[in-house]
Amino acid sequence: MSSPTDDMEMEKIAEDELSKLQRQFRVMEIDRATVMSSVQPTLRMQKNIIDTLNGELEKIMLELKFTKSTSNLLESARTREKLIVLLKDHEAYSAEVKEHRGIINELNFLLTQVQKEIKNLKSKGSGTEKAYANTLTNQTVITQLENRLDTAMKKFNTVNSENYRMRLEIDRLLRDRQFFNGIWKNQIKRLMDGKAQILELVEQAITTYDQREEWCAKLEALKEKAAIDYRKHCLEVRELQRQLDHSMKLEEFLRTKGTVRLTAADAKAEAKRLEQQEEEMRAYNNYANILDAIKEFAGEDDVDKLIQEFTRREEENYALFNYINEVNTELKNLSDNVKMLKTNIDEEAAKHQAKMYKQQDSIESLRSTLEEKRKANDKARGVYDKNTEVLQSLLHQIQTLALSSDCDSLPLLKLLGKPFDINATNARLYIKSLEKRITEMVDLIKMDEAIQRQCESKERTPPSSRRRRRPEPRHRPVAAQA
Repeated sequence: MSSPTDDMEMEKIAEDELSKLQRQFRVMEIDRATVMSSVQPTLRMQKNIIDTLNGELEKIMLELKFTKSTSNLLESARTREKLIVLLKDHEAYSAEVKEHRGIINELNFLLTQVQKEIKNLKSKGSGTEKAYANTLTNQTVITQLENRLDTAMKKFNTVNSENYRMRLEIDRLLRDRQFFNGIWKNQIKRLMDGKAQILELVEQAITTYDQREEWCAKLEALKEKAAIDYRKHCLEVRELQRQLDHSMKLEEFLRTKGTVRLTAADAKAEAKRLEQQEEEMRAYNNYANILDAIKEFAGEDDVDKLIQEFTRREEENYALFNYINEVNTELKNLSDNVKMLKTNIDEEAAKHQAKMYKQQDSIESLRSTLEEKRKANDKARGVYDKNTEVLQSLLHQIQTLALSSDCDSLPLLKLLGKPFDINATNARLYIKSLEKRITEMVDLIKMDEAIQRQCESKERTPPSSRRRRRPEPRHRPVAAQA
């Protein structure tokens, strides 16, 4: 049997080993808490940025819903809504992938810690070497985590800058469309006003033309009536002239018969005077007939009133002529303005078409980017599924190892009502149970080896010739242990 001193020495060794492991565990917990505390502000900042971006996106969606637009704007709004939905899905999937990656990284980190602890427990190095190895391992893990965090931050900043650029492009396109709609409405309003003015002027011109035709018809009727009256008057004048000539000839014949014959010169002068008198009489009669015809046509006997009416009609005709000329000039100007407006409308339509093509190109580029993001997301999902399978297999192996080791912490899960199957939440309990079980087994093995060495050293009494070779029995338990 072993002595009490040996038992106390073994208990002291076991307590030293336990205190060393507890100290290493506390150091690792402090390092883990430091890493988590340094990462949490960054994650909180990123979450705040994502929340603000989601708020801005909701505001943009509300503004887009309240805008009024034509069919092309409705179509672009539908396309924009689809793109926004796809971007939201992309952001949700990216956040889910990042979350799962963080969980995988944490599990990998815990798994590497478990494996290193197991290796450290199996190794026979001194406490200083183990502490140094743990320190190097922790530094390596911290470096890897910092590198991964830096990579994740770079990717997040890239996505954030891309989203900001897309928002600026969408805002610029909306401003351009609003500006174009304002110009288009102003041009349509001007065109409608011009059309209304043109229609009014055309109606006025048609009315004026109808009045002109009416007055021309009346004037032609007056001319025909005047010609007919003139012919009748000419016939009457001829008849009266014939009677006058007959009377004059009869008077001259009677005068000649009743008076003394005049000389040839006097007769010639008298004939010339009579001819001039007859000519004046004919002109007077012609003017009198024309005046009577005008009075009869106008229905007015006062000459002054006839002159005033004629002057008024002349002024009205001249005013109508000037008005028609002005209307024709204004119509020509309006036609030129309409042509210019049509040219401007064609130019604006060409610009709008170019903008539509440019927007279509940007939509195509966004679609290609979205396809690339989807492919990357599918690839990340495949990697996530693969890592999930590896994690599940690893958890299953840990559960199998814990069950085969008959850990003391497993019945606690049954008492607490927790599921007996291992998962990401209760894996640490299994790992701690395994660590405790391994520690107990190592302590038992060391105690058994120490007790066996002490028993062998007491039972064996080597001869005096071999007492100098005392170190040899020490190698035999080592060989047996190996």
